[in-house]
Amino acid sequence: MANPAVVNALRELVQSGCWGNHKDFSAWLRFDYNLASSPDETLEALNKMAESGLLEKHESISEEFVLADVSRAIPVTSYRVSGFLKESPIQMVRSRLETFLRLHSVEENIIVDMSIATTEAMENAVKYNDQNPIDIRYSIEAGEFRIEIRNGIREVQIERDIEAGKYNSSLTLMRGMMVMSKLFDELDIEIKDAENLAVFTARKRVG
Repeated sequence: MANPAVVNALRELVQSGCWGNHKDFSAWLRFDYNLASSPDETLEALNKMAESGLLEKHESISEEFVLADVSRAIPVTSYRVSGFLKESPIQMVRSRLETFLRLHSVEENIIVDMSIATTEAMENAVKYNDQNPIDIRYSIEAGEFRIEIRNGIREVQIERDIEAGKYNSSLTLMRGMMVMSKLFDELDIEIKDAENLAVFTARKRVG
């Protein structure tokens, strides 16, 4: 039988808009709730929640669980995610963001664009962060979507990172910015050297 604390935490995660596979949820349980739930235990709990009708399998990705009725979501728009890629911070932000935008009846093509652009921003935040949590905040006001991502930054050593396989070439440093510039109406990255902090902000007219 699944741990009741695990079930309750999973329910909170999915109602906040999170969707993903059982390994994603196991990582989020560790980070958000300090709960050590094995992938098998997490999968069992997710399957039971699907049987109850709260969740369903993703229409095209069979391993992923999504909220069966998006209107039941209680969106979280200001939160922290792990700074470690293995703990699925990008998927948490992407899934919560898409759920939030759907609740606001944003057109699906714009949701796809914002998901792609935010994924690029999160990949940069994780790649260059100082392994501390990353702060996320977004909103829709007067038909305009706004997002802010704050992360601590470590010293960047381009040659070392290229050797480590982070880039195929130096040109890829600009790829993410080019994608985001096309998809957002406006964006900015402020580097606060005194605080070793990067603050990404962007806007998009969505309604």
